[in-house]
Amino acid sequence: MKLERMAAAAASLIVVVMISCVVASTRVAARVVLISTQESQSQQSQQEVASKTVKFGTLEKTDAIYKGALDAHDLEGASKLVGKDGAFRGTMSKAFAQRDGSLIILDFDPNFRTALTAVLHSADYAKFPDVSDLEGKEIVVTGKFTDFHGKAQIVLSDPAQIKLVK
Repeated sequence: MKLERMAAAAASLIVVVMISCVVASTRVAARVVLISTQESQSQQSQQEVASKTVKFGTLEKTDAIYKGALDAHDLEGASKLVGKDGAFRGTMSKAFAQRDGSLIILDFDPNFRTALTAVLHSADYAKFPDVSDLEGKEIVVTGKFTDFHGKAQIVLSDPAQIKLVK
């Protein structure tokens, strides 16, 4: 009889432990779903969060900024400006969005390796108008040249860094 009570108590304890494990794993699963939902919401596309009120500025080809800007294909000239403020000009061929939504790369040649790029991080998406609207347009990009794996680029943080050429 004593052995039967001990067996029954052990069986009850096993059931309680199993229920606790199920509840704990359900909580973990719920947290994982919540976290992944929050992450996907925080990584909205730039088009979804683009400013509807901010507009890109314009400039003429006769402006000093345009005349002093490097051609977007002048990779060698840009490499000498890494760490310094400067500008480059060219026709934007594509706004390439990373799959994870963390950034957009503005390309100035269908073969992105042959031209400079400008990079927009997701934290700044809402500050800018829809950058995909720049495709096929000549623009000037200003800012500090930075190095990314041996290639110069400009990181965008303010829409004033982009000017449409009239």
